[in-house]
Parts: sequence; C-alpha cells; structure tokens
Amino acid sequence: MPAEQNRTEQKNNYINKLFYGDNLDIMEDKIPDNSIDLIYLDPPFNSNRNYNRIYSTNVGQPVPEEAIAFCDAWELTEEKEEDIKTFYDKLILDDNENFAKFWLSWTEALKYSNSKILSYLVFMALRLRVMRNKLKDTGSLFLHCDATASHYIKILLDGIFGIKNFRNEIVWCYSNSGRPKNRFASKHDIIFFYSKTNNYFWNKDFRVPYSEDYIKSHFKHIDDDGRICRKRYDAGKWRTYYPEDGMIPNDWWEDIASLNSMAKDRLGYPTQKPLKLLERIIKSVTKEDDVVLDPFCGCGTTIMAAQNLKRKWIGIDICMLSVSLIENRLKENYPLVVMKGRDYTVDGIPITIEQVEELIHKSEKSRNEGRYQFQYWAVEKVGGFASTKKSGDGGIDGSIYFYKDEKKTLAKMILSVKSNKKLQASFIRDLIGTMNNNDAEMAGLISYAKPTQEMINECKNAGRFKMKDGLFADYEFDRVQILTAEDILNGRRFDLPYTRILKKS
Repeated sequence: MPAEQNRTEQKNNYINKLFYGDNLDIMEDKIPDNSIDLIYLDPPFNSNRNYNRIYSTNVGQPVPEEAIAFCDAWELTEEKEEDIKTFYDKLILDDNENFAKFWLSWTEALKYSNSKILSYLVFMALRLRVMRNKLKDTGSLFLHCDATASHYIKILLDGIFGIKNFRNEIVWCYSNSGRPKNRFASKHDIIFFYSKTNNYFWNKDFRVPYSEDYIKSHFKHIDDDGRICRKRYDAGKWRTYYPEDGMIPNDWWEDIASLNSMAKDRLGYPTQKPLKLLERIIKSVTKEDDVVLDPFCGCGTTIMAAQNLKRKWIGIDICMLSVSLIENRLKENYPLVVMKGRDYTVDGIPITIEQVEELIHKSEKSRNEGRYQFQYWAVEKVGGFASTKKSGDGGIDGSIYFYKDEKKTLAKMILSVKSNKKLQASFIRDLIGTMNNNDAEMAGLISYAKPTQEMINECKNAGRFKMKDGLFADYEFDRVQILTAEDILNGRRFDLPYTRILKKS
C-alpha cells in the first residue's frame, strides 16, 4: 500500500479523544511522539477562579469564594524539589547542557525569592518538554498566559524549543474587566508561538478581514473594473490589494472581543476564551484533518474550534467536571454529527470496578499528579470539591458544602478517600477527630474496600446532624457516612441536607 494512501486511511479512521487525568502521564503513555500538528494550551496558575465557578454553576452546589481548587496548589514540596533535578537530567539526555546549567542556577535563586512561581515552573517544564516531543517536525505550539508568569514561561520555552524556533509574541487585546485607580488597566494577554523546527507549516492563504476604518482610510483607489482597491508601490513594482481578500494578521489582535458575562456561550469559566480566538490560531498553522492537542482543555473551546474547522482533536484535563462539560458541549452542538464511541472516545473515567482498580494502580505507580486520580475521581463523582493540599492535609481529601437551614447558612462535610484493600475502624475514629477539629458538621469516607461492621458501628456512634425545615419539621442525617467505589458506580451519593434546600429554592 502506498505511503500516502496509508496516511489517508489512518486520518479517516482517526477517533478524537478526551482524556481524564494528569496530562504528563497521558502524553507520555498514550500519545505517540511526532504525532501532533498543533498544541494550544492555556495552563493554570490561578485556576481556582475557573474551578470554583464552574463547580458551583454546573454541579449546582455552593462553594466558598476563598476555597482553593486542587489544581491550583503551587507549593514547593520535597517532591517538586526532586523534580527540579529530574528535569535537569532530562535536559542532559536531550543534549541541552547549556539550558540545564542555567536551570539549576535559576531554580536555586527562585527557591528563596518566589517559591510559588518555582513550583509552577517545575510543573510546566516537565510538561513542555514532553509536548515538544509530541509535535511533528512541522508542528507548532501556542501558549496562552497573562502577566503573572509570562516572562518566566518564555524563558522555559526558549530553553526547551530553542530561541531560533520562537516565532511570535502575540498580544491579544480586550476591553472588558475593571479599571484600577493606582495603575494602568490590564487589558491584554500574551500568546507565545513556537515551532518545533524551521520546517513548520504556515497557512500562506490565511487572512483576516480588514476593519471598516482601515478600508476607509487605505482603500481609496478604483481599478479598471470599478472595484475599490489599494494600489501600492512595493519591491520595485505596483501591487493591488482588495478589501475582500483580507490581510495577514499582525502580532497584536484587538478585533476579537473577550467573552462578556452575558455571552450565550459563557460556561462559567472566568478565563474562558472566545471561539474566534482559537479558530484563528488553528487556521494559521494547520490543515483539515490535522491533529490539535489541548492538554489543559478546561471547558473545551479548543475542541469546539477544531471540530468546527474539520481538524482532529485530543483534549486532556485533570478535572473530571471539565471532561463531562466538553461531552455536553459536543452533544448540544453536534447532536447527530459527533457520537461517543463512533466519532470520539473518553479515556480515564472509570465505569466499572475493574477500571477503578486500574486507576488505583496508576495512582500507586505514578510520580506525577496522576497519583491522586482515584482521590480526584471519588471526590468529584460524589459532587465534592477536591482538596488543594497533596500533603499535610490533615486527612481531608475534599469537601462538600451545603446549606444547613432555610437562611442558606453554609456548612461542610469533609471527605476522606481510602484506596486500601483492607479497612480498619481507626479510619473512622480519625475522621471524626478531623471533623471536630475543623468545625465541620459532617464527614464522609470513600473507600475501595467494603467497610467492616466495627466501622459502621463507629459511624452510628458519631450521632446525627439535625436540620430544621420550616418552623416545626426536623430532618436528621448521619453525621458520618461511608460510600464504597462500588456504591458510587451504582449511583449512590451521600445523604446531605443541601438537596432539600436547593429543591425548595
């Protein structure tokens, strides 16, 4: 079979993919090297702004504004410090010794001056290196960021991709958000454009419309057929331009508005990007049937843009809620065209107890964020808000916030997740102590194994939580409850007061 025919059949048989899990694990284990045409990423820094809003909007449960999402925990732990050396070793293997030496000096300085940024950079460095390997030689990467970390990120990109492969610093301007009284208003984001090699694909026919003001000020000529045009003497000859042909875009984009709070496609993400922005990026460096990867796919705007433009796509997110949201968007926007199983697959969300076991095994062997996937899955599956802390969390792996009275006074159930194959009653006693020490009204244990009778007895001894509904009626709930992974797969959830209050609202 000719090579070109084989490539065509592979493209036609390609199934788009949504992955739930840590993108470093997934890229290393499930995405071949030299297979991606475009990577677009809008990596997290203050991601709790996203997660908190989409959690309350789409789960329908309250969450305090100050609650910090698990995907925004930038603490310089011992593991992160080990990763500094790990990344150094990988740079040496890549024959990138100069940047490796700089990396050690740079991280040593940041350790004492800005440890939060350093933790974030370690997280990003390991992933950006893998992303470069996944790109085809003709591929490109667009990284979207704001002023919080853009200057640090560019140093990383220069070191990993090479300064010679830097193509553009795109400034995306917008007009919404407030205006501070003691500094200039922040009205732009930065998008870094890098290629893997000098042989990258660029769509030479890609154009954007001229603005009406530009057409009025520059197109003042009439050609022989009576058409409005612009005539310009350039490089030794006269050239004629027509407004309908459009222009090659500059590296500052002010013609794409950000999403306002009333936009019909607003999904609850404060940092959600407009579809037109992603479509411009995708059109500029890919062709139909090329593969687009978004390793932090969030609410799925990259996926929607790729689907609209007939590109193949891969989306990865560590929040199960995001994967579910993207599936809903696909169903709403392409009810007949895109079908799960036929046109795309979802990988990583367990639907059987065997897949739960695989998730636990993966958690045991992974050194990356993937080690927490069983915990994240369990907490999110019961409608919980996963804890930000990976260590020193006091036994709290997540929380469910609920209203404990008709005045909508906020209360909390703390969650503990155990993947142990054998359980003991001390787990419940410890959980009760943690509940009391944290002034929580209720507590829940999520386990892989079935609880012992002694554990069940300890839960009963913890007493009942009472909620007054109206003037006379009291409702009682077990203060401490247990759910197994099998219970969760069968649709069981914790018995909480918030459901009654929300239904009445």
